[in-house]
Amino acid sequence: MPYVVPLPEARDVGRFGSKAAQLAALCSVPEVQVPPGFAVAAEAFDATVKQALPAPQWPERLLLGDPRDRRPDRLEAIRQRVLGARLAPGLEDELVRAWGALGVASVAVRSSALHEDSEGATAAGLQETILGVTGPEALVEAVLRCYASLWRERAISYLARLGPSAGRLAVALVVQRLVHADAAGVLFTVDPVRHAPGVMVVEAAVGLGTSVVDGALSPDVFRLEGATGVVLQRQVGDKPEAVRPRAQGGTERVSLDGEARTRPAVDDRQLGALASLGRAIEAQAGAPRDIEWAFEGERLWALQARPVVGLSALGGSDRARHVWSNVNVGEALPGVATPFTWSIAATFSELGFRRAFGALGCTVPPEAELVGCFHGRIYLNLTWFLRIASQVPLLDARMLLEFGGGGGLEEVEAQVPKGAWGTFLARLPATGARYLSENTGIDRKVEAFERAFQEAREALEARDLGALSDAALREILTEQRALLDRTGVMMLTCASGYLASVVGLRSLLRFAVRGDAERFERELLAGVNDLESAAPGIRLFHLAQLARTDPAAREAILAGDPATLRLTDLPEGPTRKAFGTFLKAFGYRCPREAELSTPRWREAPGVLFAALRAHLERDDAAALERVERQHQARAAAERELSARIPWAARAALRHLLARMQRFARLRERMRARVTEVLGFLRTVALEAGQRLSRRFPEAGPDGVFMLSLEELDRWLTGSMESPVALIVARRAQFQRDLGRPDPPPTFVGAPPTASLSQIPEGDRWEGVVACPGVVEGVVRVLRDPSDGALLRAGEVLVTPVTDVGWTPLFLVAAAVVTELGGALSHAALVAREYGVPTVVSVQGITRALHTGDRVQVDANQGVIVRLERAPAGHG
Repeated sequence: MPYVVPLPEARDVGRFGSKAAQLAALCSVPEVQVPPGFAVAAEAFDATVKQALPAPQWPERLLLGDPRDRRPDRLEAIRQRVLGARLAPGLEDELVRAWGALGVASVAVRSSALHEDSEGATAAGLQETILGVTGPEALVEAVLRCYASLWRERAISYLARLGPSAGRLAVALVVQRLVHADAAGVLFTVDPVRHAPGVMVVEAAVGLGTSVVDGALSPDVFRLEGATGVVLQRQVGDKPEAVRPRAQGGTERVSLDGEARTRPAVDDRQLGALASLGRAIEAQAGAPRDIEWAFEGERLWALQARPVVGLSALGGSDRARHVWSNVNVGEALPGVATPFTWSIAATFSELGFRRAFGALGCTVPPEAELVGCFHGRIYLNLTWFLRIASQVPLLDARMLLEFGGGGGLEEVEAQVPKGAWGTFLARLPATGARYLSENTGIDRKVEAFERAFQEAREALEARDLGALSDAALREILTEQRALLDRTGVMMLTCASGYLASVVGLRSLLRFAVRGDAERFERELLAGVNDLESAAPGIRLFHLAQLARTDPAAREAILAGDPATLRLTDLPEGPTRKAFGTFLKAFGYRCPREAELSTPRWREAPGVLFAALRAHLERDDAAALERVERQHQARAAAERELSARIPWAARAALRHLLARMQRFARLRERMRARVTEVLGFLRTVALEAGQRLSRRFPEAGPDGVFMLSLEELDRWLTGSMESPVALIVARRAQFQRDLGRPDPPPTFVGAPPTASLSQIPEGDRWEGVVACPGVVEGVVRVLRDPSDGALLRAGEVLVTPVTDVGWTPLFLVAAAVVTELGGALSHAALVAREYGVPTVVSVQGITRALHTGDRVQVDANQGVIVRLERAPAGHG
């Protein structure tokens, strides 16, 4: 039986995979044009691999074997071995004959692996696609590259997570004439985000469609009426470049200038043709499809079609219906995490959440997957979270999503059992005793911990890391990892105490004051004195006041570029001394402070100088007056509530409020210590990185952050000779992830194959109240705090996400609006301490609003209304 057959004959899914079989079926549909080509059966992969690798390295055996054999450096070694292998006997001859029969100048080689394109998971992007292959020799090389890509770290991790449901692990291939596309992209025959019936979604870019499928740019997005192709909504992206075939083979990125960047990649007539194509393919398949397409002149080609992942109506595995969200966790680690950071954050988060649930008396199944990584971004599995939390009375899904932020409530509620409290109640005596033990004398325990922490801090500062041997540096790394674990346990205890206090307060308010419960909750959660995370902003405000009396320092701050100013740029005097003291106290903080590759404030104080400059440009004493008003409002709310509840309950109320405020302070204090330990780990990693780049210059200055913590540990012990190949592969993946638009904040099963960056419609948006108040002002959209110098006092700060590293700008702003975050997030606590009206979890708001728009932020109701649009050319 031949390995290679013409594409229309590749209908056997067991031999040629779902992708090839679906294309073969489409070849017989009159309304669909498929580029000519051929398919390579999975047996060719099996035969090639079995003659090139020992049996333990065959894919299915590797996944069933010792996890240590799946370490990234070992996978990279296997991949290199496959790249240098000989093809199965007879396969090369068949490929040469098929190439000659096809009679084209160049082809695209794509995987049609047997584990791809299922209803539950596409496994899209796991295997490499090679475009612009010219000649038989290049074709042989491309086949081996596709085969070898199965051993890439991300592919093996994905397949290991799927387990037996992944099916047979073998790679069939599709080889087709390369379409020289004028425009290309993706068509969903059902809206994969909104699940709106009768609506199709098109994403389009100029040139080849790889930039859309890989998420390398923000494409044009069109929502169409499926039956007619009428355009319901259009969003034209800024397309700075296009991917084009090169005459000598491969592809290249070509810059687009002027009108070409912003002109739609397809017109309405072509969108109508795409709708017709979608209807024809969906009718043939009998289900919604995710279609890759390309226009070559007037001809519309269908390049592939697969199931749309994440539609709960399609059924599939239980995991395929899980709801994932980064609305809350994205505040701590927004954007793409480096491998070094992810290796620490994933373990820290997974272990911390399991401990937290265990402390509540919950049973956490071993198979529960609480944390996941999608396109390099961290997400929480809301389905598992709320299934576990449902074991606790009073912890309902709606309340937890409100506290933490996130969507998908209806999908989650359908997957969460109701009232499964038996095990929890049986364990309640032991859980209660443990809770009392952990929380009794918590202030004393924290003080003891702080003393031990100070000793650890001083011990590290006293060490000359550059003088240590690799083995000694590795010991320091191990010590800091253990310190992070101990600090995390203490933070968890304080965070659990805070959450329990807030839940208790909400229950009391609903019983005692009913209709006024929401107002009282907002006022009582605000104005907590001495929050450590709020201290930097207040200290900076006072520092600006000092700089007003120090003319030389004031001039240096106002005249300098905040992005490049450093402590040494300030003239000697009281301001420089005070700023040095500030950095000593808070220099370990920064934006994205959970990302260890991010410079700390002491290394890059740009956001601090931006806040100082904004304060100096406008003497706004009202900023601190707002802080004082928060304290007064909380005290007034306490008095009013005490007067309205029965006399016998007042002592309990005072105890509950005091407990909540104490745990709020302790939670922020311990969160600060966690951030400080992350800074310690960064310090050690930077020293290891210098050694790595000295010995392997090709690893680059950031090479250490492309390794996991375990891999760095092994390199320092000498058990990994050269990590360069691994670093190069990881950096390439990291850059690809950086180039992708962010997946939706909440999705079901898996992110859409292409990111649908839809702009919220209209002039009114809703989110979650973090700090009440009503403000009108001009919008300033910032996506990075390094641009903080653009913010002017009194503007409304609109950002994708904020963490404590952003908070120096809060006292500058009149209000804050973010796309991510929850009511109990760290930034929300700081906003309440400052009295800055804040609304969080307003999805897509940074795309809906523009700098210069005038808005009303009603943070009493969680509503933002655009009053005026920015003048043309503003901002």
